[in-house]
Amino acid sequence: MISLILPKQQAGSLLAGIISITGAVLLLSLSDALVKLNSGGIALGQLLLVRSLVAAILLGLAFAYTGRPSQPLLAANAWVWTRSLCLALMWGCYYAALPLMPLSLAAACYYTAPLWMAILTSVFLGRPVGAKGTVSIVLGMAGVVMLLRPGIDDMSPAVVLPLLAGFFYALAAVVTSARCRKKGPLAMAFNLNLVLALAGGAYVLWLHLFSVPAGAGFLLSAWPALSAAAWGLLILLGLLLAFITVAVAFAYQLAPAPLIGLFDNGYLGFAVVWGVVFFADMPDRADLAGILLIGCAALLTSLPLAATRRCLTPRES
Repeated sequence: MISLILPKQQAGSLLAGIISITGAVLLLSLSDALVKLNSGGIALGQLLLVRSLVAAILLGLAFAYTGRPSQPLLAANAWVWTRSLCLALMWGCYYAALPLMPLSLAAACYYTAPLWMAILTSVFLGRPVGAKGTVSIVLGMAGVVMLLRPGIDDMSPAVVLPLLAGFFYALAAVVTSARCRKKGPLAMAFNLNLVLALAGGAYVLWLHLFSVPAGAGFLLSAWPALSAAAWGLLILLGLLLAFITVAVAFAYQLAPAPLIGLFDNGYLGFAVVWGVVFFADMPDRADLAGILLIGCAALLTSLPLAATRRCLTPRES
C-alpha cells in the first residue's frame, strides 16, 4: 500500500523504519518479560550493572566503527548526564515494579509517559497543551482508573513505581528536546549505559554495606549467587539492549519521527501478549478497555511529541 502512494525508494525507507521500530519494541517487551520471569534468580543491582556493561561494550565497539572525531564517545555535558540519570531512575522504578504486578498493568501505567510529556513540555518549554493534549490526558487518566479500579482497601502502593517510571521517561524526553538534540545517539546511549552500570554498582555496594541478606528478593538482594543460566540471561539482555538502541536510531533516520512515534506505542500490545504467554495474565474486559484508552491517549500525543523523542528510544533514550 505504501508503494502505491510514494516513490519506491521512499516507500522502502519508510517500511524499513517501521520494521526497525516494531522489532525494537518487540524485543524490549520480551526483555522486560524475561526480567519478570527470572526475577527470583537475579537482583536489580546485578541486572543494571551486568546488562549495562555488556551493552556499553557493544556500543563502544559500534562507535569505534562508525564514530566521528567531531563527536567523541565520552563527550557529555551536564545535561546529557542529567538525561541519563532520569532514564536510570526510570529503569529502576519500572523493573522494581515488574515482580509485583502483571506485565500488562506495569506497561500501561508506564505508557502514561506521553501524558507527562504534554504536561512537562507545557511547564518547562512553554508549549501549550492545547485541546488535543487535554483530551489525551483525560483519556489516559481514565484508562489508569479503569486498570487500577482503586479501592481504599486494595490499592497497592506498587502501582506508583511504573507511573514514576513514565514520569522520569517524560522528564528525560524534555531534557533531550531542550538540551541534547545535537548529541549523537550512540554517544548518548553509551553515556546512559555507563550511568546505569554505575548506578547498579552503587546500589549493590550500598546493600553490601548495610548487610542486606542475599535472599532478600529481586529488589533488596545485594549479589545472590548466579547460575550459568542467569549469567547467560544477563548477557543476552545486554545484547538485546545494544541491538534495540541501534534499531531505534536506525528507525528515526529512515522514517519521519511522527510515524516512528506511533509504532513505538506497540510496546503496550506486545506486553499484553507476553503477559498471556509467560504468566497466563489474561486481562479482563475492564483491563483491556483501560489499556486501549491509555494506548489511544499515547497515540494522540505521539504526533506533536514525536519530535521531542527523536533522540529517545523506548526506555532507552
